[in-house]
Amino acid sequence: MSRPRPQHLPALLVAFACLAGPGACLKVPEDESHEPAANGEAPATAEAALARYVAAIGGEEALRKLEHRTMEARMVIKPAEGCEEDDPQCPTEEQQGSFLLQKAKGPKLYRRTVVGNFVEERGFDGARSWQHVAGQLGLDDPELTAISREDAVLHWYFDLPARGVKLTLEPSREQDSEGAAVVLDGVRWQVESMPKATKTMWFARESGLLHEERMEVSDEDGQTASQVMLYSDYRDVDGVKVPFQIRMINKLGDYSQEIVFQTQRIDHKQIADATFAVPDVPPPEPLDDPGMAALVAAREAAKAAPRDRDAQLELARVAWLNAFFDEAGAAAERTLKLDGKEVEALWILARLRVMEGRGRDAQKLLDRAGQNGIEPGLVAAQEVWLHSHALEFREVADALERASPNNAPLAGRFRNLTGDPLATRFPKGVCQTEIALQGKTPLAVFDIELDGQTVPAVLDTAATDIIIDAALAKAAKVVIRSRTPINQDGDEMGHGQVKELTIGDAVISDVPVDVLPDGAMDTLPGENPPRAVLGVRALERLLVAIDMPARVLTIGDPDKRCKNKTRELREGASVPFWIHETHFLYVRAELNDAPGLYWINTGMRGVAVAANSRAYAYAGIPAPLSPSPQGVALVDVASIGIPGAFTLADQKGAHGYFAQESTSDHFRVDGMIGLGLLGARKWTIDFPGRRFYFADAAQPAPKDRGE
Repeated sequence: MSRPRPQHLPALLVAFACLAGPGACLKVPEDESHEPAANGEAPATAEAALARYVAAIGGEEALRKLEHRTMEARMVIKPAEGCEEDDPQCPTEEQQGSFLLQKAKGPKLYRRTVVGNFVEERGFDGARSWQHVAGQLGLDDPELTAISREDAVLHWYFDLPARGVKLTLEPSREQDSEGAAVVLDGVRWQVESMPKATKTMWFARESGLLHEERMEVSDEDGQTASQVMLYSDYRDVDGVKVPFQIRMINKLGDYSQEIVFQTQRIDHKQIADATFAVPDVPPPEPLDDPGMAALVAAREAAKAAPRDRDAQLELARVAWLNAFFDEAGAAAERTLKLDGKEVEALWILARLRVMEGRGRDAQKLLDRAGQNGIEPGLVAAQEVWLHSHALEFREVADALERASPNNAPLAGRFRNLTGDPLATRFPKGVCQTEIALQGKTPLAVFDIELDGQTVPAVLDTAATDIIIDAALAKAAKVVIRSRTPINQDGDEMGHGQVKELTIGDAVISDVPVDVLPDGAMDTLPGENPPRAVLGVRALERLLVAIDMPARVLTIGDPDKRCKNKTRELREGASVPFWIHETHFLYVRAELNDAPGLYWINTGMRGVAVAANSRAYAYAGIPAPLSPSPQGVALVDVASIGIPGAFTLADQKGAHGYFAQESTSDHFRVDGMIGLGLLGARKWTIDFPGRRFYFADAAQPAPKDRGE
């Protein structure tokens, strides 16, 4: 593991570095005991030590006349010590840069650091603390804002009670941190609102000047990071003394690095307020997507060499990784025509057929892939998903055990299922049934019946099975056959079956259910909050139409005898979707024209999309200015849509909520979309056909973007 670097030091320690050097003034109390002690005498109080410092740098009257300060310095970043040889980011050569600090009464602050091509700006405008790095502008959280407010104080030793500063006199020392002989009087500095930012200042008794400052912060692992500031070369500027050299030494474990600030200019001229204001930064240009660039190159190479197996295979590989599935499948088929035993092409095509729900084709391809070298455990894992979608649960159990002996408990759960799990029936002559959706909720919430218990349920494609709490399970006479730990507090999820699930006129038998502890469902929204979550597996043999504007859910029978009666559910623009693993529904979408693969999550509310940071960058959407305490914030999305179906403008996205970038089968995933986007119109999930239909979109069914 690499040694910690300066950017890895605790944020409070780094943020509180007083890089400008001491510059101003404490309001000296009138109490006689706080008067400056004569040189050579130890101060009686911490206040007396600061009073001596104020006198040494020019006195209160001269200092209070100064309301602005600009400091420019040359930075020398010395090679770090304690680095491991294999750490490419640990600085091993000296670097130079520049540093600008400006402060004004207010307090206000502007700070700019330049090292090579790296530029960092930070500021405090009197209310907001901000940072601008690598083209990204952000507002600090309340903790860092409080630190910036304190750091912005020009005369930091004035008006301490108003800022909640508490001083304590420390025992004197006769050496500084580098072993030089000097008598130092210590003052411990604590800010009530920032206990982690406590530091100790050491003043030279002979001169009264600040000689050294030390701050330590411990992390959760017990490691202590320290920062020592050494001040020297005091010079007169406009009647006050200012240090022209500051050395900052950061340490963490064996790691150590020194940065020297050599002041080039200090003045006290007036600084315009605009200097401190949050900058108006234009939105960033969309980041180039290397995956798309690789796909374009692979397409061109495959087109130029249609009989070249390797060129076709490369296109299949790159298209798969970038989730252009139809294109990946077509290229894999071309590869197999040139070489019927090409194992990677077989493996790509087999996994695609599993996600498309083409069970027989998938099984044949999986068998061929296994015969040509794919590990049996990997083949068995795909067979788990294959049989899960076919609702063949004993076969699921067998495949789980072939995939890994560690799957025995999970396999047992599937073997414990009784009856005909998830068999669906409609009354004679009935091909579809309508159920009213609750109003005043952004989710698809409707009534279901579980063995005689009528309860509201939410349709959530982020779930596999039905989820209920223990109280409902007891009322519905659910027999718990196995349990799984869900946290370190000892809570468990139970697993059982409900004899019948009724949705409108549709009856689903022997339904697997997961049972959570009581209270686990209490956070779900709605005027009558859901008591059950309806996942994907119970609906995989059905047509499901969600009409949020009309507040109607329609369940349709896909049987051939109902083809004419359910035709309306399959009208409008049509696009393919894919089911990965047990229940993840994926569709291609475009975020500000940036293509990607998005997971359908009907349980997500409040936004149209939650993308990962990479997808937002490809779409030219900057990170939010103000992070929330949970790290999630809203961003403006110019457009989000499903190619060939519809696009919505001026939407909101969640930034920081979705971090996943790829799946277990290594194809990319860019984010989630939910009813905030899909709920703008009636849309149908055709599970057997693996297609979405959007009723009010008149475009013809699109081809995959890769075709």
